[in-house]
Amino acid sequence: MPAAQKPHRNTTRSAVNHKSTQVSGLAILALVFASGLAGLIYQILWMKQLGLLFGNTAQATSATLAAFFAGLGVGSWWWGKRVGSCARPLRLYAILEFGIAGSALIYFVILSLFANIYPWLYGWAGGTEWMLLLKFGLALLLVFPGAFFMGGTVPAIGQVMIRDRHRFGRIAATLYSVNTLGAAIGVLTAIFLCIPSLGYRMTCGLALLTSLTVGALAWKFSQTEPPQPEADPTKAPDDSPSQKLPLRQRLALGGLCFFSGFVVLALEVVWTRVFAQVHENSVYSFAITLVVVLVGLALGAGISSIISRFSQRPMQALGILAVVGGGLLAIGPTLLMHVTHDLEPVHSLDAWDQYVRASFKMVIGGIGYVVIALGTVFPFLMKIAEREAQAPGRTLGRLLAINTAGAISGSLLCGFVMLPLLGMWGSLQILSAIYLVVALMLPTGWSGIGVSCKVAASVLLLLVFTGLDPTDLRILSTPPNKKPVKVLQAWESHDCTVAVVKQPNGHRAIMINAGYALGSTSAYVEQVNQARIPLHLFPDTRSICFIGLGTGMSAGAALDKRFPKVDRVVTCELTEAVVKAAKEWIPPVMTGGVFKDPRSTILIEDGRHFLMATNQRFDMINADLFLPYRRGSGSLYSLDHYQIVAKKLNPNGVFVQWLPLYQITDYEFGVIVRTMQEAFGQVTMWRNNFGPGREKVALIGQLEATAMTIPPIGKGEVMRNAVEGLEWWQTTPDMVRVEPESIPFLYAGNLTAARALFDDYPLNTDDKPVIEFQTPKLFRQVASKDEVVWCVGPKLIAWIDRIFKASPLEQDPAWAKHPASSTHMVRAGAAFHQSMVGKAMGDQEVTESAWDDFKREWKLGTP
Repeated sequence: MPAAQKPHRNTTRSAVNHKSTQVSGLAILALVFASGLAGLIYQILWMKQLGLLFGNTAQATSATLAAFFAGLGVGSWWWGKRVGSCARPLRLYAILEFGIAGSALIYFVILSLFANIYPWLYGWAGGTEWMLLLKFGLALLLVFPGAFFMGGTVPAIGQVMIRDRHRFGRIAATLYSVNTLGAAIGVLTAIFLCIPSLGYRMTCGLALLTSLTVGALAWKFSQTEPPQPEADPTKAPDDSPSQKLPLRQRLALGGLCFFSGFVVLALEVVWTRVFAQVHENSVYSFAITLVVVLVGLALGAGISSIISRFSQRPMQALGILAVVGGGLLAIGPTLLMHVTHDLEPVHSLDAWDQYVRASFKMVIGGIGYVVIALGTVFPFLMKIAEREAQAPGRTLGRLLAINTAGAISGSLLCGFVMLPLLGMWGSLQILSAIYLVVALMLPTGWSGIGVSCKVAASVLLLLVFTGLDPTDLRILSTPPNKKPVKVLQAWESHDCTVAVVKQPNGHRAIMINAGYALGSTSAYVEQVNQARIPLHLFPDTRSICFIGLGTGMSAGAALDKRFPKVDRVVTCELTEAVVKAAKEWIPPVMTGGVFKDPRSTILIEDGRHFLMATNQRFDMINADLFLPYRRGSGSLYSLDHYQIVAKKLNPNGVFVQWLPLYQITDYEFGVIVRTMQEAFGQVTMWRNNFGPGREKVALIGQLEATAMTIPPIGKGEVMRNAVEGLEWWQTTPDMVRVEPESIPFLYAGNLTAARALFDDYPLNTDDKPVIEFQTPKLFRQVASKDEVVWCVGPKLIAWIDRIFKASPLEQDPAWAKHPASSTHMVRAGAAFHQSMVGKAMGDQEVTESAWDDFKREWKLGTP
């Protein structure tokens, strides 16, 4: 800009005041940073709490997210319109921070009230379209107030910092950058430090303390804040034609502001899905992706602030930034496939710090450059808006509101429309195309730079659908240590990718996000035993609730004619695509009547949420195998959940918690047992199988200590003949079938009677989620010093030995009144398991000794 056209500076300020203003500016930026940090912590906590109240379905999560973004957008617009008339905007900023803290406190009061009335509301509207609307309304009441105050903080601080309209672009971009960087640090602080160490409540307390401190400091600074300058009558008002952009540029500004938010949030949804095919899907892997996105946006805003200082033709500079972002988007799928090695799931058990570094490196390499480029666009729009920024807070609030509206639209449309219809790669293709079309339509003029931008955008748009077409890329892969599978059908959605695959042995399996198998036709016996074992133990069971459908084999087995008393089976499955996969691809002969029997009901519902909200009660609640370190699964092992379950059991009802011991360490096993002991009067353990390295056990919780049903007398001669003459090298882990008379063979001890073994383990609660936050770290720590990582084989044998020593069968209240044959059958099971483990580990001496013990006890147990 020529010197004669430079803006007139306020000459009434002394050099001392100018210096003071600079110092205050740095302090204010620190407040903006801290505010962003606290804001993301609030969002994490609110999303977690409402997920527990409303359920973790994609629809419920989106309703909560929509309510939060609505608060931000409306707050930006509402406070932005009013901050210009405020004599001391820094004081208003302090009030907003106090409002955030107050809303967070009130949130917990209202949440506890809703938790009490929610079951009544669910009974009235559950299972109808009104339920989602009701959840959205409740989410608005809970999170909208706090988000509303948050939305006003940046416009208010912008009004404080931006005293010169011609500095609007650079300062606004700097504020956005600092606030977003604070948000990124908030994610790191909450997920990697505060929640694992302090729990959710104390972490929320720290966020509250941060907001109050920021508010108090802002209030103190406002006491020396110079009053806002009075309007200059020689200058045109804010809406004067001389201060307004041309109509085409105004439309471009608003449109690009909207689509910038739309594309970035939609991309975050897709990127999360892509990395879910590779990472372990823990809270940490999700946080790593979010941190990279936020840091990239912050860096992009910082770059935008620098460019704003030197740009003489902002619309053309914006065109260049948009084309660069579009170009990186176009090659984005190629980058992602490169850094993920064609979506190869992480399979090595590196040390925790190495895993975190490798994950950050992968995500940065895949999307970091793209996010930085995209992150320059929205902040640079503030440079375009300088011309009509007489009231900085108002202009900033309007831009933020439009951007936020685009963000929530992108997140919802991508999650519920684009991903199901187009998949990951098709969605990336369309988002790239949208971005390039918007870049092509920018009014960059027809000079050399303007024409070059349009030509480049056109070429890239063509390449997106030709040479760079990503729609043929694979959607899942297998680790190199496993044989490849063939995808038979896949469903992509907001929360996960579900696929039915054909394994090398010809069997079918249902997968979630490549690395998590829900079950396979090859494991039919083990899966039906998840229903048969507890039903043989409690043959009078009439009503069952299954948490998790999986392949449908377990729930279907409960409807078998061998259990004639069962008259009601309710199965809760979180993901609708899993139900479709099981119904269409698992043979009906294996799923029984789960999809057709009138006694069976399948709900697309979070099982924990259903039990919390329903007024139904059950004789048995049967919880499927849940991957402990998968984000959200830890709450299904929490004391809060177990206490809910206990309240939904009929008198003499039982809760069955299946554990995948090949996915948890000794520590998690101890934590889960300790937690169940706190909720139930008696907890016993039962094997599902004897396969070394793939053991599963059931923890069966009862409200009171009760003796187990005495099994029927079997055909002793037939049972003895089944093993007569066999030697240890001729055996297989599945040689003993699960029948009513052989049930004692599976017994692995009374965990309540052996309570002292577990007293030193912590409880896993919603507030302090030990399982969800510690498991991803612990199994890597164990792997660095122990050949056997999981609680299987020799480690499980050791646990069972300690349990029986702490609670001998002769003193076990669960085994009271059982005949001697039952006791011998229990010992036969322990010896058989020991022989299988010894055989797998190549220890012939242990194997032979255990096999001899088995034959002796088996003979005594089959009179």
